Amino acid sequence: MKAPVDYIFPPVAPGDVPYWRRALRGCSQLCFQSNELTGLFFLAAVLVASPIAAAYMAVAAVLAPGGRMLLGERSPILETGMPGLNPCLLALSLPAFFQTGWTDVGMWLVLVVGVAVTVVLVRLLVALLPFPILVLPFLIVFWVLWALEPHVDFLQPAVSVAPVATAAFQPVEAVLRGLGQTMFLPTVLSGLLFLAGMLASDWRQAVVALLGAVIGTVVSYYYRHEATAGADLGLFGFNGVLAAVAAYVVCGGRLRLAVLGALLATIVTPAISDLGIKAALSAPYVLATWFLLFLGWIDERWFDTAGAGTTAAPASGAQKTPTP
Repeated sequence: MKAPVDYIFPPVAPGDVPYWRRALRGCSQLCFQSNELTGLFFLAAVLVASPIAAAYMAVAAVLAPGGRMLLGERSPILETGMPGLNPCLLALSLPAFFQTGWTDVGMWLVLVVGVAVTVVLVRLLVALLPFPILVLPFLIVFWVLWALEPHVDFLQPAVSVAPVATAAFQPVEAVLRGLGQTMFLPTVLSGLLFLAGMLASDWRQAVVALLGAVIGTVVSYYYRHEATAGADLGLFGFNGVLAAVAAYVVCGGRLRLAVLGALLATIVTPAISDLGIKAALSAPYVLATWFLLFLGWIDERWFDTAGAGTTAAPASGAQKTPTP
């Protein structure tokens, strides 16, 4: 049975993936997929909520593979779309947290320069760190821009609207908004399109993503880390989504680790805010995934009595997982 993507796009042999399909796969890497159809769904999820954010994302997706090629990258990683992960996240964060406009030349320059810096930073961190960097380059570049905002004229914070308190918790809408928040878009339609994109790629990972959104939403509401309105907006659920899928992909396809990742990411979110980091963004899921990899490393060396005396493959799967 053919995969859904094969009904829309003709199959292509490894090594012959056209550049535009690499760009679409880069969009799909926002949730660790490598699928052109998923990339289109993700673009649609952004477009229905913020056309300018979709334009920013498209520009980043197009620039990212070329930037890696200019740095000498020729490995199969280009065809997975992985180079688009961090640049596309940065592109989506700009309209979400800063004032942008179609004629705002300054912010378009920030986008292009930010993507270029992110591409270089990815290459540098991959060479330096012995574990998956995930979205660390995006976080570094964004936090630098956030720190510069009070000191430069071309960066202006977006006008935020305080969430309106509802009479009762809306769990279904909260979960769907949590899915949409993976792209900084707290809308139900964006969440539905995001979930459709995951289903188009891998139904198991779609279930994991949905489970992560449910866990993140329920935990945040139960412990009252956010007011009811904040929980309804999916402000904690999205880190649950990303942590669940990241743990499932990076740590060897184990559902129990995906659940644990979602729980850890949700729990650590308010702790990061308490450290004075106003824009935690995706940091909780990164820390949760790294912690699971660290536990896997410890387990292999000191607690895996069944494999004592044998040379076992890393349980974490860190060395076998493609890096951005």
